[in-house]
Amino acid sequence: MIPPKLSIIIPVYNKGKYLEKCLTSLIRQSYDCFEIIIINDGSTDNSEEIAKRFQVLDGRIKLYTYTNAGVSVARNRGLKNAQGEYIMFIDADDWIESDYLSHVIEAVRQHEADLYVWGITKHDDRGNHVICPLLNGVLNKIEFLSAFVKEQYVTKKGLYGYISNKLLRRKIIQENNIQFDDKIKQLEDYDFFLSYYDCIEKVCIFNESGYHYVTGTDFSSGMMIKEVNFLFMIEIHVKCRNLLMRNQCLTRENQQMIDNAICGLALAMFLEIPKVNICNITHLLRQLENYKEVYGSLKNYDTSFKQLKFFILRKSVLLLYIYLCIWKSYLYFKRIR
Repeated sequence: MIPPKLSIIIPVYNKGKYLEKCLTSLIRQSYDCFEIIIINDGSTDNSEEIAKRFQVLDGRIKLYTYTNAGVSVARNRGLKNAQGEYIMFIDADDWIESDYLSHVIEAVRQHEADLYVWGITKHDDRGNHVICPLLNGVLNKIEFLSAFVKEQYVTKKGLYGYISNKLLRRKIIQENNIQFDDKIKQLEDYDFFLSYYDCIEKVCIFNESGYHYVTGTDFSSGMMIKEVNFLFMIEIHVKCRNLLMRNQCLTRENQQMIDNAICGLALAMFLEIPKVNICNITHLLRQLENYKEVYGSLKNYDTSFKQLKFFILRKSVLLLYIYLCIWKSYLYFKRIR
């Protein structure tokens, strides 16, 4: 039996409303040498029933059911069961155009790169928006690492952190033991790709889209996050900066963009503190001490929250307490007006 060229990993948690459209778009592809790995992450709706029905229709579909452990664990389980030379992730509420995989494999035949990146068509409450990379063509590792940061941090497209617009080599993932960190609930995809980017040599980027990314659906991972972990997010941006530094790609411009992201999160960590008290403020300041980059970057960070920045740099618990009490009161009265 010829092994599949491509493994498509689909984590599923209560996606019965959308899964049929997703799977239909896959089994009707003009290219057919692939396997579909469905990781049923403890769904309580009819997702498993739909997956089983499609499994009978198409032998390329493999269904694995586990107790609920979260999307990162589900993706890691998909990687463990994958057999293809290349890996693609698709979310269960998304779908692809009928010739999408043909274009993907044609790109592999032409370029034999370690990473392929496409645009996406984003569907949200404002309509449909095609988001394509500004970068285009074949790049080596240094060219890619030097250039992607501007698009990731300044244009706010976030394409280099999206899970589903990329094709990856399974061998690179296996040999470098790259996995999704299940402790991270925000930017976990970006964290995974930063590890992958460190192990590549050749990148191929296309300013076209055939992937349809649907936002705001039931049980999407973003909708289920109840509390933002700002420190984890800061750590991921620090990881990006370290990646660029290690590969001698940390230009002054790149560093400034990453530093601005880190500083914005540091301020938001205090502004969005769930409960203002001396103990919580002291705890946040102590946590920030583990990230020397934050204090160094804050000094030159241009922000409208100048007083807040000053109090953080001074590590003044009392002044931060007074400032945040006033801030929370302001938000409360603004909300009830």
